[in-house]
Amino acid sequence: MKNSQVIIGTSSWGSKIGFNKSIDIGNQVISMGLNYFDTAPNYGGGCSHYILNSLAKNNKILVDTKYGQIVRPTPKEIAKRFYRFINFESFKKSFKYLQIDKTQRNKENFWSIDRIEKYLNHYNVDLNSCEIKTFYLHSPPFGILNKNYLKNLNNFMEGKKILLGISGPDIKDLDLILDNFPNIKLQLPINFFFNSKDKIIKKIKYLNINNLFRNYKNNKILHPDHGKENRKDLLKILNNNEKYKIVIGINSYQSIEKLKKILINPIGIV
Repeated sequence: MKNSQVIIGTSSWGSKIGFNKSIDIGNQVISMGLNYFDTAPNYGGGCSHYILNSLAKNNKILVDTKYGQIVRPTPKEIAKRFYRFINFESFKKSFKYLQIDKTQRNKENFWSIDRIEKYLNHYNVDLNSCEIKTFYLHSPPFGILNKNYLKNLNNFMEGKKILLGISGPDIKDLDLILDNFPNIKLQLPINFFFNSKDKIIKKIKYLNINNLFRNYKNNKILHPDHGKENRKDLLKILNNNEKYKIVIGINSYQSIEKLKKILINPIGIV
């Protein structure tokens, strides 16, 4: 597995860990040869985009980001933004993508290309010092995706020179994507991937696999009947396709040490 196949997850950057620590951790992983990050506008209490763009002032940063996750302005979400206050600019931006009505993501107009273009323009401003590589639809509900919609959206993203992705698709949409759009990138939890592994690797060109730390925590294995052989299988798949990557969430200095172990010995993921 190459360094270029590791993407750093930043969901905690700005919430669980603050601005200065996020920047320090970001610089540490960059010094390890890793400059590709996974984010979303509401990650890190709404600060992840801001933090990555700050990190990109002195580094080349590649970013995958997402559309479709709705986070409501609950007391907890508002408290996060006060607790992790950096400056007024970042504080104001952290509220930008909060939305009240969670049911709107079940409606077709929420996923319209016009609306997506509007948000992509916002993201380009947020991440103006970064290079956006992939724009994911975040867990679109079943019934939203169809051939015509994905064809038009894929063409739109190609015109922007950004790869279209789907993060956490509904299992009922998987065959639609695999059979008709093998160039759309999938981001899948590792258990989802292994449950449909054979047909995914047969058809899909771009794949990101996440939730590695969560599933291997305390040396627990993916499934009761799978252990080191499953990890060998994953490594073999990664080695056979450089466009398959893993997303590893980094939220502490201890997780950097785990990351170092994975880079040295991927079979021993813990």
